[in-house]
This record gives sequence, structure tokens and C-alpha cells, in this order.
Amino acid sequence: MNVLPKYQVTHHRLRMRSMKRHHITTRPIIIVSSIGIMLLMLTMYFLGVGFIFVPSSSSSKHNNRKHTDGASITVSNNSNNGNHSILRVGNKALREHQFLQQLINSNTQPFNQHNEILNAKHLIMVAGHSVTTISNHLQDAGEDETDWYLLPYQKGKGLPQTILAHIREGIKLAAMDPHSILIFSGGETRAATGPENEGTSYFRVADAMNLWEEGVARGKSVRARTTSEEFATDSFQNLLFSICRFREITGVYPEKITTVSFTFKKKRFESMHSRAILWPSDQFFYVGVDPDVSTGFDIDEATRGELESAVKPFQEDPYGCHTDKLQEKRRMRNPFHRTPPYEITCPEIKELLQWCGPNIIDKEKIPWLIRKQ
Repeated sequence: MNVLPKYQVTHHRLRMRSMKRHHITTRPIIIVSSIGIMLLMLTMYFLGVGFIFVPSSSSSKHNNRKHTDGASITVSNNSNNGNHSILRVGNKALREHQFLQQLINSNTQPFNQHNEILNAKHLIMVAGHSVTTISNHLQDAGEDETDWYLLPYQKGKGLPQTILAHIREGIKLAAMDPHSILIFSGGETRAATGPENEGTSYFRVADAMNLWEEGVARGKSVRARTTSEEFATDSFQNLLFSICRFREITGVYPEKITTVSFTFKKKRFESMHSRAILWPSDQFFYVGVDPDVSTGFDIDEATRGELESAVKPFQEDPYGCHTDKLQEKRRMRNPFHRTPPYEITCPEIKELLQWCGPNIIDKEKIPWLIRKQ
């Protein structure tokens, strides 16, 4: 058996003691550091923020850089060999969280705060025309086109001003009738924006601009009587699906309907859609609101477009599902392939929801006509 010389044994023992002391000293530090990292990760998880480690060049221009989206946070860690690791916080989730914190406070009225929906009889529907972009400055959504995802034909036509006017009109009408429910209607119609829907977009603008407390609406609990309908892809569905949404909320169908949209769409809603669903004409009201001509809006041009793109197609296909043209419109405006739940939540009108015409549905299948008899 090999025996180490005495001086080597002594050196070996000293080395082992040093390693043991170092292990005992550093172990609590490692444990504390691990716990700190875990707590940080849990905190960021509940805030909806993700971590992405992105390698970058060693150039100093990358240190503490600002990103064009204006909301990401970067931390640079310089090692001895010049390599950098950038910790980028999930900027979209952080931005949305901060924005919602600005909108929701102790004075915000929760939906149905004091059972306002119990005696609701009047549906006020605002038809959507666009979805908001990811923005934390919706306070100027009534004038800034970049707050909305606009199609080419919608740009330079005063659409932000119109949308704001429609929202305000809906809120005003709801304030004047305490037995009403205001519904902003419109689905996830724009593939480029992600699954953002028109109905909730309108609601968020009303929150951002605090439209609930303007004029006659002040103190009238309108926010507590407002919600969204998130599946409609055209004006016919705006109307029919909002009726179903009213039924989901209250358990009954409305007795009266008021629709808010452009003036040039009055014929479409009043003479075509409401007749297709056999809604009583004396209980259907329409409020048309257009932007000022100074915004670039041209009522004559809009009326001509309405005739060709909507009136004529719906005259041929009252329910929007019989002809290729209107079927294709619905398909293009449903990029996320959403399926409305209303055949389940509104079983009394399941046949109406499935009806494709071209003939008008039988009166016996319509619950609001049966109720009136």
C-alpha cells in the first residue's frame, strides 16, 4: 500500500478543510439566490410577463437599448469576455396590464353592480366597424387613426370620429333609459391584429376616455348596463346576435331595439335586417350618426358604396348565407374561425339562427311574435 509522505498528508488535510468551509459558506448564498429567482419568476408569471434571453453582439450600443414599441425593458449583463445577455420583458403583456390598471379603479362600476339588468327591456346596439390596435393611448381614439386597424377604404374618411360619436350616442341613449342594456357588437374581424374583437374595443375606448360620466350619463350607471357581443361579422349578425346576447344576460328577449350606426345604413337595418327577423316595426328605432365633412367623409360616395356592397346583396340574400358573395364576406371576417354559442344559449330561435332563406322564415318560429299575440 502506498503511503503519502507526511508533508503531503498535511497539505491534503488543509485543502479538504478549506473546501468544506467554502462549501458551508456558499451553500446559504446559493439557496437564497435560488429562492429569489423563483420568487421573481412567480411574480412576473402572475403579471403575465414572460422572459426571453436573447444573445446580442458585444457592442456597447446594445446596452440599455430602447425598443421601438416603447414598452420593452432590457437589462444588459457584461461579462469579462465581452458577451451580453439581454433580459427582455414580455412587453405586450406588461403594457396591457399597466393600461388596464389605469382604466380600472375603485370608482369603476362593475357590470350589473346593483342588479340593473333585472328589469331590462330595451336593447341598444352599437354596430362595430373596427378593432383597436395594441395601444396605451386610447384617450385620443376619437381622432388618431393609428389607434384603430383600418382597411384602405376606411382611411381618411373620419372613422375614428365616427366611432367615438357612435359610442357616445349609445351611452347617451342608455343613460336616458334605466331599463336598457347597451351592447357594442362586433367580432374578431381582423387577422392582422390578433384575436381582438370590435365589441370589446369600443368598450375599452369608452373606459379610456371615461365616456360613462359625460353629460347626461353622469351618475346613471351606464357602465353597469353595458357589455359586448363578440361574434358578429356583418350588420345582420350585429342585430340578431345582439338580441341573443340580451337573452343570455337577462333570460328574456328585448321588447324594444335601438340601433346606432351610419345614417346611410338605415335602410339596411330598418327595411331589411329587422324585417328578415320579423321584428315589429313599431319597436325598432334607428339613430344614424355620420362624421363631419371636414374629416374627409363623403356621404354621397358612402351611399353609392352601400347600395352596391350591402343593399343589393342583402335584397337577394336576406340572411347573408345563401349567396357566395355574402358567405365569402363572413368567412373573410372570421379569420380565427370562431363559432357563436347562440344556438345553445338562445334555443327559442335556433331555427332562425340556422335559416338561410332566400324566403323569409315562418312567423310561428319567432318568439317575439308569439309573445305579442
